Amino acid sequence: MNNIRLHFLVSSDQRALGAMFMRDLKRDLLAFVYPTEAARTFHTFFCPSMRMVGLSSDGQVLFDEIISKWRFIKMPPCRYVLECGPKIDISPFIQTILSVAPDLPQSGAIDPGTGMDSLLFALLSEAVADMRRIRDTHHGRIRTTIQRSKFEVWERGQIVSSAGFLLDFCDSWSIPHNAVRLSHSILRAEAPYLDELVAASVAGIPWQHEFPHECMRCGKPGSWHPILRPSRNSPVEITWRYQRPENAIPICHHCTETLGLLRDEAMQIDLVWGLWAARFEAFWRWHRAWKNNHLPAWDMAAYPLWPREYGGETWESGSGALQDARPRPPAHVTRNMDHMHALQSSLFSKPFRRRQPGDTHLQKLLNFRSDLAQGETP
Repeated sequence: MNNIRLHFLVSSDQRALGAMFMRDLKRDLLAFVYPTEAARTFHTFFCPSMRMVGLSSDGQVLFDEIISKWRFIKMPPCRYVLECGPKIDISPFIQTILSVAPDLPQSGAIDPGTGMDSLLFALLSEAVADMRRIRDTHHGRIRTTIQRSKFEVWERGQIVSSAGFLLDFCDSWSIPHNAVRLSHSILRAEAPYLDELVAASVAGIPWQHEFPHECMRCGKPGSWHPILRPSRNSPVEITWRYQRPENAIPICHHCTETLGLLRDEAMQIDLVWGLWAARFEAFWRWHRAWKNNHLPAWDMAAYPLWPREYGGETWESGSGALQDARPRPPAHVTRNMDHMHALQSSLFSKPFRRRQPGDTHLQKLLNFRSDLAQGETP
């Protein structure tokens, strides 16, 4: 029991992803939490074989089966659905689920009556559309140089996933011949980086336009600046992680000049480390291993950002697991006194002159001392 990680899935995004792209569920128990009991249809596309259990509101087991990959499963009316490895004993966790789940916040749920035939048709249509993009881009033979110049790494990951999806269903569904042919071609062309591309499609989707653009020092409009840089001529299929938020800080041009930030590498590291704490520490370990050619092989389907041993068990502690890979602002990052000291001593190392600090969400989040927030030099 101590080795099993219990994950509560309460939002539509979390429930839609579920166990997709996970290699196995040997150490994970996924608890799908719904506000009401209703019949629901699940699918196991891109999922490992698993045990699925349906529970009523009072914990009665209504469904319990081992499910193979690539299936639709019609669940009886139930409040909770559990997904786990076939050999996991769920009984020690049921009481925890029943006591904790009702108090968890719910955010947007898909109507349980949504037809799975419509969902499957939409997935197939999207996959065919991806192959159409490939056809219109390459005008014939697939060329890696064009693929790399026309598509971002995460887009290429989505495209190879679409190609695999079409090939899995081409014997059961009437799929255009050209789409099948292009699916084979794109998988051959992208074969050297398939794991990285799929990892990027899960974790490397653009994020900056969704994040607050407030300078972390003065609160005025700023932009997100990356700190660590990849080696020159490093392949983009590997270095997409440098575009992640864990490697960036929000700061304005005025404060950058005031602090002399571009000339002070130690200050840059202090700021990004203080802001992201264990998140940056995990990325830093990956960065050093990549630079020194000591990066181990690892399960990118379960841990797309970095090897499991580089991070913690949760988002706050630096986990690179699939459920923690989606970029998000630096809320709920666990910081200790060293992180806070690094932030404060760097941000307030020079006095404020014309531009005084504002009262921004990020500054409230970091809980800077009020005396420093008045513009005094520490």
